[in-house]
Amino acid sequence: MESAGIRRQTFYNHFLDKYELLDWIFENDLTEYITNNLDFISGQKLLQELFFYFEQERDFYIQLFDIQGQNNFYDHFISYCRLLVSKILREYGQIDIDSSAYTCFLLDYHSHALAEIVKAYVNKKSPVPQPDFLIMTIIGKRPQ
Repeated sequence: MESAGIRRQTFYNHFLDKYELLDWIFENDLTEYITNNLDFISGQKLLQELFFYFEQERDFYIQLFDIQGQNNFYDHFISYCRLLVSKILREYGQIDIDSSAYTCFLLDYHSHALAEIVKAYVNKKSPVPQPDFLIMTIIGKRPQ
């Protein structure tokens, strides 16, 4: 806070703790890449943008993915993955997103899988996944 030239109290006027600040940063940054573009670009392009974004901000997100317990980034990130998976299922799988048990299972399963894939990529445990392969896997088709 010293290097930012603000007092501790000024920080706490805006954020409850550092986790709320991290959530705010994530919300603002990723909203630009996913939520704001859901209706305008394809699921494939959104996946490309997502991995490009994480490549550019890798050091920051390595630390965020390491936070465990209450207010962890990973649980928050899954909700963004769910939006993207829902779009992919509608766009490429021609699946109506309803509240059936099967649809909820598909969304949960693939949202968690995508979050794990992104986390592994950010932590340099896997290469960048190919969007086409991810899409085919999400909609349940074997890639050619």
